[in-house]
Amino acid sequence: MKNFLSKDSVLKVISFIVTVLIWIYIIIVVDPLVDVTVRDIPVRYANRSMLADQELCVLESSDNIVELKIKGSRKKIANIDNKNVYATVDLGNITKTGRYSLPVNISIPYEYSEIVSKKPYNIDVTIDKLVREERNIDIKAEGDTANGYIAGKPTSDVTTAEVEGPASVVSGIKSIGATFNYDGRAADIKETVKVYALDSSGKHIEDKIKLSVDEIEIECPVYKVKTVPVTVDFGGDVNTDEYKITVQPSNLSVYADNDTLAQLTEIKTEPVDFNVLKEKGTVTSGIAVPEGVYLRDGITEITVKLAEKN
Repeated sequence: MKNFLSKDSVLKVISFIVTVLIWIYIIIVVDPLVDVTVRDIPVRYANRSMLADQELCVLESSDNIVELKIKGSRKKIANIDNKNVYATVDLGNITKTGRYSLPVNISIPYEYSEIVSKKPYNIDVTIDKLVREERNIDIKAEGDTANGYIAGKPTSDVTTAEVEGPASVVSGIKSIGATFNYDGRAADIKETVKVYALDSSGKHIEDKIKLSVDEIEIECPVYKVKTVPVTVDFGGDVNTDEYKITVQPSNLSVYADNDTLAQLTEIKTEPVDFNVLKEKGTVTSGIAVPEGVYLRDGITEITVKLAEKN
């Protein structure tokens, strides 16, 4: 037995077992105090409603985070992390705009001995005037319709949105918009699109403001394009057999709904006085565009020329 105990390997085993038992005793029975560091605790703001009652608001900063070092029982603070520790800044005593350095208050739902350190102790807060403005919603289109088709004017039943937020941010909003894509379509468009705010450089403003409208439904007609000849309206029966009459342009691109376009075979000028045409040789005339038909190229006048046949 003596020889057995004298062996180094046995002594090492016994030493290890004793060490483990002591460690277990300290951890489970004694439960010593330890320091735990909790990082990236987001800062929350209390009593916002009291600010809003005074037409004020806080300009938040997304990088406001707190780091804590907490001392306490290993058992009791083992589960502490940045999801169950709360860092708050109280806005309840502020009554006017300006920049304030406010203390960070800590709430921990576990028993602990002390907060060893807190970084930062104070948070700089900017208080701005809370404003609300009604803005028009600009509907914008991207892409192209299918070849041979053209889109009409997009519309929506909702044409305005109220913007709420800090005066310094709202004043920087250039426009409120909603965008859809033609996406090569050959039929009327009806879809729901998001509403957004843009600054003067065209960048989206996604925080610090609230829009009363998140989405709108837009409708946009899509028409088939057709090329039809232009004919001269002389306002009655006129014998033109001895003359050669030309018009410029001789054809026009038009668009309309499918039924109207199917029945359209020509576009007439407004009435032209034949005697005046014979006298001058060249006249200009407006275009008699039928109801529900639209000119594609923005042409508003037709040139009519007359010459005797050889």
